[in-house]
Amino acid sequence: MASAVFEGTSLVNMYVRGCWVNGIRRLIISRRGDEEEFYEIRTEWSDRNILYLHRSYSDLGRLFKRLLDSFPEDRPELSRSPLLQGLITIKEAHDIEARLNEVEKLLKTIINMPWKYSRSEVVLTFFERSPLDQVLKNDNVHKIQPSFQSPVKISEIMRSNGFCLANTETIVIDHSIPNGKDKHLDVDSAEHL
Repeated sequence: MASAVFEGTSLVNMYVRGCWVNGIRRLIISRRGDEEEFYEIRTEWSDRNILYLHRSYSDLGRLFKRLLDSFPEDRPELSRSPLLQGLITIKEAHDIEARLNEVEKLLKTIINMPWKYSRSEVVLTFFERSPLDQVLKNDNVHKIQPSFQSPVKISEIMRSNGFCLANTETIVIDHSIPNGKDKHLDVDSAEHL
């Protein structure tokens, strides 16, 4: 049987040093319009490279299952680990901020497991950039700021430095546009001349 410890070329001696969940996005995943929540994850690798990833709850469940399959001799130990309880807690969390915190806690638990697991092919490939991540990386949605804001959907909630940024507004004052007061003053001053 081949070793479950990753010996590939792209990730030799690499591991995930840290990860943070920045927010959540709802993406349409089928032609019927079915949506799924994807957690936006910032990862820092051992070479200080930063990757931004998008993973769903299903992806987290598949990671746990793949760990069980890759380490059959450790199945009882992994089943008792905080991973399974973390998945249950995420599923049961009704508050988005609590769910984001639980996902981050679960991911940090995974990367801080013994090297046998945290540096295994299963874990390292979970944290590699996927085709979805590449598509979303090239997405210019965040670079364009609309002149007005529509109501923020729950799926657009983002976190920054522990604060939840939801339904924030930007007010722009353009002094080059004449307002009604200036026009009224011009008319009054012309009448008095």
